[in-house]
Amino acid sequence: MIAVPTTELIINKTNRTDAGTSLLTFNGNSQEVYGLFGKFDTLVKDSLSDYLIKEGIKKIICTYDKVPKLLDYIEPKNYRVLIDEYHCLLKAYSYRQKAIDGVLDNFRQFKSFCFMSATPILPSFKPSCLEDVEELEAEWDKKYVDTLKVELQQTNKPYALAANIINAYKRDGFITSKEGIKSYEAFFFINSVTDIVNILKHCHLNNEEVRIICADTPENQEKLTGYRISNSRNPNKMFNFITSKSFEGADFFSDTGLCFVVSSASNPHTLASIDSDIP
Repeated sequence: MIAVPTTELIINKTNRTDAGTSLLTFNGNSQEVYGLFGKFDTLVKDSLSDYLIKEGIKKIICTYDKVPKLLDYIEPKNYRVLIDEYHCLLKAYSYRQKAIDGVLDNFRQFKSFCFMSATPILPSFKPSCLEDVEELEAEWDKKYVDTLKVELQQTNKPYALAANIINAYKRDGFITSKEGIKSYEAFFFINSVTDIVNILKHCHLNNEEVRIICADTPENQEKLTGYRISNSRNPNKMFNFITSKSFEGADFFSDTGLCFVVSSASNPHTLASIDSDIP
């Protein structure tokens, strides 16, 4: 079983927007995986029960808050659990206390457990319940690691700079990186729907030009009137706007994409670290 911090991460891995089973293929092998997220209503409970009585190995990917609920349906001693992006246990505790406590209160009931993250919690901040858990560091062979090239640009008008980049794409259909590579798709990481809307209007972008990934709430729907709210598995557009809903763990695929992390010191929601929030 894999426990992840967000619903979007399950959608990204299973390509489903509702709870249920999906067929994933890795190295030619097929495995049915149950994605558990959203409302834990009667239909989901029945679907989960049907999945669990099938023969064969069971694989479940769920959000943190579903871990305690699953214990009513499975024998945890028969399952190994992986808690992914575990640094979120600390970062999100102030506003997701119940969900995170559900993980920390129950992980030792499983056959085995592993907390995994590319940005581990510093020893001085580690929850006391994890003090006796052994730490292992994975060292990747450098030939399999791409070097991330980051260019910092400081400005007192970050959204104007983002608009200039968008206008450059619209003018020529692409922009050329310093390495001479033509980029036809831009990925803007901005954790503010309000600021995204302002950029959309300023640059006169239409719905066919943009993909917006954010929480699908009535408030955001109202702000984005005239635009669709997408997810991380929808097709790329020339301009892709991504909020913290997909900052961590979600994979994006593009042969020509460039990433732009837009952060404004005047808006705490947009403050993001490229080494922890957007690894």
